[in-house]
Amino acid sequence: LERIDRRNRQADNQARKRVLVVDDSLTVRELERKLLLGRGYEVAVAVDGMDGWNALRAEDFDLLITDIDMPRMDGIELVTLLRRDSRLQSLPVMVVSYKDREEDRRRG
Repeated sequence: LERIDRRNRQADNQARKRVLVVDDSLTVRELERKLLLGRGYEVAVAVDGMDGWNALRAEDFDLLITDIDMPRMDGIELVTLLRRDSRLQSLPVMVVSYKDREEDRRRG
């Protein structure tokens, strides 16, 4: 986020960067949304991987922030679909999760 934030400040005439936050927890979604809005980003939210995938295909984003454990489609499946899509595969992704085992980090 710091790197993207620096680029935003340097580009005076560019449009605000758009971030998609995907998390099934309302509390986490709102926390991330408020933090990003406070840094000047435009933020959209999705409640699970399926909603996130639909948003990614319908709109343009500069960053995806996703949880791993979600209903309908988890974050790993979402990122896998994104990487297979020629239009979306270069989109930066940040995985945010409460899981902290090494196995979970590798999977993310």
